[in-house]
Amino acid sequence: MTIQIDDQGWGTPVGGVGIIVVRKETFELYYDIIPIEDFRNDTFRRKTYLQSARNIVEKGVRELNISKDEEIEICSGCVHDRTVQWLKNEGYKFAVKKIDGIAQNKGEELFIKYLCSLGVTDPPQIIEETVNEYKAQFFYLMDWVREDTSGRIHLCKTGWKFFKKFLRDHKEIH
Repeated sequence: MTIQIDDQGWGTPVGGVGIIVVRKETFELYYDIIPIEDFRNDTFRRKTYLQSARNIVEKGVRELNISKDEEIEICSGCVHDRTVQWLKNEGYKFAVKKIDGIAQNKGEELFIKYLCSLGVTDPPQIIEETVNEYKAQFFYLMDWVREDTSGRIHLCKTGWKFFKKFLRDHKEIH
């Protein structure tokens, strides 16, 4: 069996980051969100999201009863740095690589549902993983934030340099 681990939403200004663990052959999956709090100023600077990502994957490994004989493919994104170390320390066989197929598709679908649960109406989906799709999603979400900045800023990754400038430019929020 092959396990895939992927993330969704790292580049989105709204919400946390989704983490999916899926067994390709049976479509069993575990999904959770790194909380938005991990992307606020102090926590983002301390990279608490790395431990949160590792914790989600560890829980997914337990929930799916993943054995050390199964092949694991994990996304090369930096959000998985601590997870990769954990997999290595625990003796799992894994390869760091670009993830596609069921993990990517189902993860993006679940992340869109998550954005909708935050109040975002019809966010653009990432299907082909093109630069244009990511840009369209980013700017759509930023337009959504601008419609009610003071009411939605708590849903944003405010630890980003982008948001530090954005917040300086929108002094009415403070």
